[in-house]
Amino acid sequence: MSLKILFRGRVLLAIIIFTTITCTGIIYTSIKSLRLDREHLSLLELSKNIDLEISHSRIFLDDYFLLNESPKKAAVLSCFSNAGKYTTSLNSLIAEKYKGNNETDLQSSLEAVIATVEQLQNRVSTFLVNNPESFDTAVLTDYRNFQLAYQELDNKLEQYIQDENSQFKQSVFTLVLLTFFLLLLCIFLIQRIINSYNTIEKQQALRALEVEFKERKRIAADLHDGLGSILSSIALFIKLIEKDCSNNAENKSLIQVKELSGIALENLEATINNLNPSILNKYGLIKSLEILCDKINDIGEVTCSVNSADSEIKLDPNMELNMYRICNELINNTLKHAGASILSIDIQQIKKTVVILYRDNGKGFNPDLIPTFDEEKMGLRNIIKRIESFGGKYAINSGEGKGVEIMLSINL
Repeated sequence: MSLKILFRGRVLLAIIIFTTITCTGIIYTSIKSLRLDREHLSLLELSKNIDLEISHSRIFLDDYFLLNESPKKAAVLSCFSNAGKYTTSLNSLIAEKYKGNNETDLQSSLEAVIATVEQLQNRVSTFLVNNPESFDTAVLTDYRNFQLAYQELDNKLEQYIQDENSQFKQSVFTLVLLTFFLLLLCIFLIQRIINSYNTIEKQQALRALEVEFKERKRIAADLHDGLGSILSSIALFIKLIEKDCSNNAENKSLIQVKELSGIALENLEATINNLNPSILNKYGLIKSLEILCDKINDIGEVTCSVNSADSEIKLDPNMELNMYRICNELINNTLKHAGASILSIDIQQIKKTVVILYRDNGKGFNPDLIPTFDEEKMGLRNIIKRIESFGGKYAINSGEGKGVEIMLSINL
C-alpha cells in the first residue's frame, strides 16, 4: 500500500510541476502581451497627438490670416505647448525602453522631430509677435521639415513595433517549444515511474510466489518425513498384529484400522502431492498435464487433450508449479460446473512469453459476472488473481451455451 502511495505521489508531483510551469508560462505570456499592447498604443497615441497638434497649429494660423482674429494666436501657441508635452512624454517612454543602451534610430528620429517642433514653435512665435499679414516662407519650410521628420519617426516607430512583436512571437514560440519538450519529459518520467512500479510489484509478486513455493515444499517434506513415517509405521505394526491374532472379531477391528490407516496415507499423499506435485518434478509441465488428461480420459465422461509444439518448455520451477495449478484449476472448473464433453489445452512458448489457450464445449457463462461473489466463479477469480500477481494477461471469450475460451499469456 505504501509503495502505491509513493509512486502515485511521484506521478502527482510530475504532473504538478508540469502544470505549474505551464500555467506560469501562460500567465507570463499574457502579462507580457498586455504590457506590450499598452506600450505600443501609448507610443502610437503620443505620436499621432504630436502630428495632430502641429496640424491644428497650421489650421489656427490659417484662420488667423483669413479672419484676422487675435484669439487664434493663443490657440496656435497652445497647440505648440501641447505638442511639446507629447514629445516630452514620448521621449521619456522611448528613453526608458532603451535605458543604458546606445542611441537608436528611433531615438534619433524622435530628436529630429523635437528639434523641428522647437524650431517651428520659435519661428511662429516670433512671426506672430510682428503681427504679419501673410505666411513667411520660412514658416512654411519649417512645417514641411516637421512633416518630413515626423514621417521618418512614424516609419521608425512602426518598424520598432513590428520588431518587438516579432521578438515576442519568437519568445512565445520558444516557450511553447519548451513546454512541449517539458510535456514529453513528464510523460517519459511518468512512464518510467509506472514501469518501475510495475517491475517492483512484479518482483514482489514473484518473491511471494517463491516464498510460497519453498514453504509448500518444506511443509510437504515435513509431512512426508514426519506424519508419513508415523502412518507407515502404524500400517507395519498392524500387519504384525494380524499375524498374532486368531480371534475373528479382533481381525475385523484390525482390518478396519488397517483400512483407515490406508485412507490416511492416501489422503496424506494427496495433500503432499497438492503441496508439491511429485509428477511435476519428475516429468515437467507438458507431460504432467498429459498424464492428468489421461486419467480424465480413463473415466470416459470428458475427452481431454494437451497440445504443444515444444514438449519440454523450460520454465522456472516456481512458475511451472503455478502454471500447472492454473491448468489444474481450469480443468476442475470444467469438470464441476461446465457439463462439457471435450476440453483442450494448447501451450506455446513465443520467445519469452508462454501462451496457454484453454477451451471446452460446456454451458459457458457471462464473463461480466466474474467480479461477483458467485461461488462457481471463485476458482476463476483465483486464477485471474494469480495471473495478475506475476504480470500475466488474460482474455476470456464465453457466453451462455457457447463454451469457454480462455487465453493466458505469461512473460518469463
